[in-house]
Amino acid sequence: MAIVGAALCAAPVAGSELRPDLGNTETTMQAARALETKGDLARFRNQLQIAIADYQAAIRLDGQNSALYNKLGIVQFKLGDHPAAHKSFDQAIKIDHMNTLALNNMGALSVVDKKYKAAVRYLKQCLALDEQNASAHLNIAEAWMGLKQTDRAMTEYQRALELDPDIINPSSNGVMAQVRTPEQQARIDFLIARSYARRGNVDGALDFLTRAKNGHYPGMNEVYAYQEFAILWTDPRLAKIVKQ
Repeated sequence: MAIVGAALCAAPVAGSELRPDLGNTETTMQAARALETKGDLARFRNQLQIAIADYQAAIRLDGQNSALYNKLGIVQFKLGDHPAAHKSFDQAIKIDHMNTLALNNMGALSVVDKKYKAAVRYLKQCLALDEQNASAHLNIAEAWMGLKQTDRAMTEYQRALELDPDIINPSSNGVMAQVRTPEQQARIDFLIARSYARRGNVDGALDFLTRAKNGHYPGMNEVYAYQEFAILWTDPRLAKIVKQ
């Protein structure tokens, strides 16, 4: 499983270094916001080590800012420093237990670390606060697949697609992590084929079934179990794609 990229990150700054008592003066907050903006720009430019330094400097000035910890965690996650990312997301959630971005990201991190039960817990919390979070639905689908709960996973994939048909191609510079796996695209292609078949679009359904087959989707014979695909059962092109 992967999230955008992987590399080793510099050791995280200790919590006591990040949050000295500097007082919440207006000047201090303005300086923190300026550093956050610099960090955002560096992140967009994929200058991830610079972004980490800027976010950590901002946190030293504004140590109770949940969004800052989430942004720091995202960059650490992208660099492959999972322990540091876990600490940052955890701190973001401690400061604001309704931070859906941090809850989603902790869930995604847990999926990548194969801690599927923990992932489901965090992602359920996220979806309880924001049911229309397509990335969280996709991430929890991966968690359910990890737990061998295939039916639950496919339901969540379908919901993710309903909310965002382009969910499989997210921006890589945002603040919401999304799990990507080699098998994910094939599962999504199969679900899109079902959607096309449901709407009577035979050519579209056959196209995405072909993509699912090329992606080695393991359940191709399911086309003969789902009623949505009945429109294709007598089409000779289906037999070339799926052997009954």
